[in-house]
Amino acid sequence: MRGFLRRLGRRVLGFLGHVGSLARLELALARRLVPPARYNVRLCAKITLTQARFSGLHAAPLLAALGAMIGAVGILQFMTILTGVADELIGSLLVTIIVREMGPLIAAVLLIGRSGTAMATELGTMRLGGELEALAAYRIDPVAFILLPRVAGMVLAMFASIVLFDVTGLLGGSVIAVALQDLSFALLRSRVAAALTPADFVMTAAKALLFGQTIALLSCYFGLQVRRSPTELPQAVTRAVVTSLAAVFAGDAILAAASYFA
Repeated sequence: MRGFLRRLGRRVLGFLGHVGSLARLELALARRLVPPARYNVRLCAKITLTQARFSGLHAAPLLAALGAMIGAVGILQFMTILTGVADELIGSLLVTIIVREMGPLIAAVLLIGRSGTAMATELGTMRLGGELEALAAYRIDPVAFILLPRVAGMVLAMFASIVLFDVTGLLGGSVIAVALQDLSFALLRSRVAAALTPADFVMTAAKALLFGQTIALLSCYFGLQVRRSPTELPQAVTRAVVTSLAAVFAGDAILAAASYFA
């Protein structure tokens, strides 16, 4: 029993240590939002757009295909269950399935698999190669030059990915609904527009900010934990992926509960 308590205590202390380190990293990023005059803002903006293009634009075809398929399959299944009343609920079903839940989650999972792993590997490799120490030696702040543009780029990519998934998901679901139900596309579009609320747009922006920042922050953090050997890289990537997935689903549950009880 005593040994179990020791192991539990070590795990709790390790978890709290990670939380404290992440909080310090988040605070450091917040302080660099208004950089000093000596920073090359144009170069940092270019790095941010490069990260956004890699994370968002390069994943756009796959994300669009997933959105269309999930929207179509989801509406097909619900129409099978709700025969006779699905035509009245189709707008609400599309908005609930695609915009409020599946869009942000699928986009987040895809970005974790594509960009989160790449970011953790890149930061770990830079750490092993001494590149971050070299930048600090030249009085270049690694947090402002390396980390902040990647976090900002991931947030932009997350927002664009969610919007793309929502649009293609709504289109895919609408095609199936129009094909199987006696509905016109204009009527379906009006029902979807009526189901959308200002809170949906606010929640989309909030999830893009929360999920994008969380994925980038955790990927950078675990990449920076690599210290001595290249064999630490796959371990860091695994921790980044698992922790990012857990954080995204936990954040989604908290936001859903907050919107429900609001």
